[in-house]
Amino acid sequence: MVSLGTVISYCLFRWVFDIKLGLLPLKKDILDLWMPIILPWISVLIWLRKRIRLLRIRGKGGDGYFGYQFAMVAAIAAPLVVSQEYVDKISYDLIEVNSVSDISKIKGGKYFKVNSFDVEDNASLSHVTVRTTGKYNGSLNFNLFYATPLRASTSVWHCVEYKRTINNNLSKQRKNLEYSKFLDRSSKEFNTYNFYAVTYFEKLAISKERDGFVNAVEKEYPGVNANNQIFLAPKIVSFKNKNNNSLRNSVVAFLIGALIILIMIILPKIDKNELNRFKRNKPLKDDDFKDFLEFLNPIGAYKGGAVLIFLNIIVFLVMIFIGLDFVSPTTKELLDIGGNRRQEILNGEYWRLLSSNFIHIGVFHLFQNLLGLVFSIVFLEKLIGYMKFILVYIVCGIFASSASIYWHEDVVSVGASGAIFGLFGVMLAFAVFKIFSDYMRKFVGIFLGLVIGLSLLFGMVKSVDNAAHIGGLISGFVIGAIFVFANKEQLRIKEKKEF
Repeated sequence: MVSLGTVISYCLFRWVFDIKLGLLPLKKDILDLWMPIILPWISVLIWLRKRIRLLRIRGKGGDGYFGYQFAMVAAIAAPLVVSQEYVDKISYDLIEVNSVSDISKIKGGKYFKVNSFDVEDNASLSHVTVRTTGKYNGSLNFNLFYATPLRASTSVWHCVEYKRTINNNLSKQRKNLEYSKFLDRSSKEFNTYNFYAVTYFEKLAISKERDGFVNAVEKEYPGVNANNQIFLAPKIVSFKNKNNNSLRNSVVAFLIGALIILIMIILPKIDKNELNRFKRNKPLKDDDFKDFLEFLNPIGAYKGGAVLIFLNIIVFLVMIFIGLDFVSPTTKELLDIGGNRRQEILNGEYWRLLSSNFIHIGVFHLFQNLLGLVFSIVFLEKLIGYMKFILVYIVCGIFASSASIYWHEDVVSVGASGAIFGLFGVMLAFAVFKIFSDYMRKFVGIFLGLVIGLSLLFGMVKSVDNAAHIGGLISGFVIGAIFVFANKEQLRIKEKKEF
């Protein structure tokens, strides 16, 4: 019921507010993939969290309840993702027009068969993007976009894209060589490209692909209104074959997920005590989700941490709504929104030293840094107070940004990790000067040793700004030492009380 309700509700929501009304200014990958992955968590946490506790699954590899939640989310997300193809299929017909000029007169259309068109192939415009993706940014993606104007219209473009992915761990010289080869080969292919080998056109929705063609046009025509431009991607397959099996695939995905969950529910025994509590509508004894929500309460026990978490999340959501990619925004996009770089700082844009600490390179970068922030909140905020906690984050973030531009001449630096390493530096000072108990000192020492060591190691082979990390860590250690020498006994009393 929860699975079907989630799938049907989101598909209906998408059909009404995105397809029919056009009120969702979000990129296609967010609507097609990321929203269907995120929404099932809400459904499971609201309607199934308590019911999972009726199963006696403790002791099997630790607390297995999260594993059950994850499985249920996957069982809902799979048909939800696949169903977006079906929503697209039933929402749009193939519209036949005589000329490309007729396309701009039709609202809500997506697929067009143009009976007659001609291209100005000598007026093609191009744009290149380079993005890192994959685990630890292990892949480097080259995308070359060619936008060619169609005659009989001033705002319709024929779009061709070339792609290449290489290993991001290659040497800089090798990556530059592969990049040059990609541009040369793509250029040669485009010179012999047949613009008229097309069955129908797809009008590109808001997406990173459309952004690439928009950038190609804007470089030549800086004042152009991108919203009024129509970008058409040619298709050579039959329109009847488009997403032909999408409904069947959605049903199969649902049935497979339902069968797996059924087996997972049948195997464990029922916890009778939890069943009685559930029947009496009593709250769970140990509710991790409720504890998590308390942790995010900006007027609760961890005020400072909650404020910083929400600020980072809000900035990220703003980035998404103004069009930045959910997973891997480009360097230019990060710089335009407030990233840190030496040239801009020397030109007087000092605010970037602070703003860059709230900007992230996609959702995985944000999630990674929030984990580090949560750890710092738990072990530090109650010792120094929420106002000082926020102040340390800001000051150390500025020092981290300053260290980055001192060390790097032409690198765009973003992310909360420099500020978080500043918080780690305070924790390190508390461990060195014996504010923490022996047990806590050992635990914090091991954790910080692993985090700092891995960060420095990855910084030697990956795109990790070690200068910002080291700058934040040192500044945090100095601030922590000042805290110790100014109020050592009170800090020890608080530490004993909390831990």
